[in-house]
Amino acid sequence: MKRPLLFLLTAALTGCAPRHSVSGRIAGLTNDTLQIASCAIADIPDLEDDSDERITYDTVVAENGRLAYDISVEQPTLLVITPVQLMESSRGKRYSTYTSDMKLFLAPGERVKLKGRIDSTVFDCMLSGTRLNEDHSEHYRELRTFWIEGERLQNAMAGKSRTEQEALYEQFQQVTDRRRACEMNYIAANPDNPLAGYCLRQIPVDSVLSYYGRLGDAACNSIFRPLIGPLLSKAEKRRQVLLAKTRIVPGEPAPDFTLKRPDGTDFRLSSLRGKYVVLDFWGSWCGWCIKGFPEMKRLYAIYKNRLEIVGIDCRDTPEKWLAAIGEHQLPWVNVRNPEDTPSAEDVSVRYAVESYPTKVLVDPEGRIVGKFAGEGPDFYEKLAEALK
Repeated sequence: MKRPLLFLLTAALTGCAPRHSVSGRIAGLTNDTLQIASCAIADIPDLEDDSDERITYDTVVAENGRLAYDISVEQPTLLVITPVQLMESSRGKRYSTYTSDMKLFLAPGERVKLKGRIDSTVFDCMLSGTRLNEDHSEHYRELRTFWIEGERLQNAMAGKSRTEQEALYEQFQQVTDRRRACEMNYIAANPDNPLAGYCLRQIPVDSVLSYYGRLGDAACNSIFRPLIGPLLSKAEKRRQVLLAKTRIVPGEPAPDFTLKRPDGTDFRLSSLRGKYVVLDFWGSWCGWCIKGFPEMKRLYAIYKNRLEIVGIDCRDTPEKWLAAIGEHQLPWVNVRNPEDTPSAEDVSVRYAVESYPTKVLVDPEGRIVGKFAGEGPDFYEKLAEALK
């Protein structure tokens, strides 16, 4: 199960002594090179990808299995240590797996000791030196069986028939559900432990608000507070989407909205009364969104006297949005739904958008005809029926 290094962290290793930021021994190394990645915990919510400059990577030699690493941290920092022998390669890039690394947390002035062993594809570690890291490594041992089983099931899918893959994926989902239940049980049993706040990131977003409500001050205001704030915003947005789903149904009024066009002027949905309108929620990062453009252009050229398409760009920077409009030569109304818009004003939330692309067909009176997730024939059949 290949995994991006988005949550990994920085380093340098040599001999082992208590004075080092991270020290310890690792048994079973056949390759004495380790990768260490580091990032300030406060920066994690805003990371774009593995190449983000706020992530620092190092490769270090642990001679005879001895680890000694020094890092100067000015704020709480997440580190991930990965033995290179456990990393997988794809397209010239190395990846860690869910069983090949160990995370630890370091605040200014803290020191952590590590006792690890390589067992096949698993990096088994225990941490000491701070209560948080001790609790984290003990809890991770509870989760490790789920990661190992999940990785086994994913690897087993290779070369199997579609039916066999679907059966294995169902088993994988069951393992994932059990792992999440383990995280939720930990939060419920340890509401005052700072690690419970970190565990919030590993549970279904639909459960975040209720489990956050169980946390004590020590968990809410720990070094993980920068992670919790954005997570709560995401959970609240999800709650609003679920509420909106009951209103985005055929026959109901399409919520009016105002968004900016590329030239900075306002566009208001209600200005298109008298025409059929397709609201196309898309993004330049969405491959299926792009695949639908040719057919949409063909229909728009035929019906543009009776039909208007409103492309609502989501999760893009202004630069990427404008570049995509030009690259794909989108001839209809184009507006942008800013990512940092509050939930109550976010158009994607008001239309209960859960995946991309999502298209909403609105009739000339401003009522919803249908909502269509994904790029499939059902939307085009419904549009043709409405315009015939």
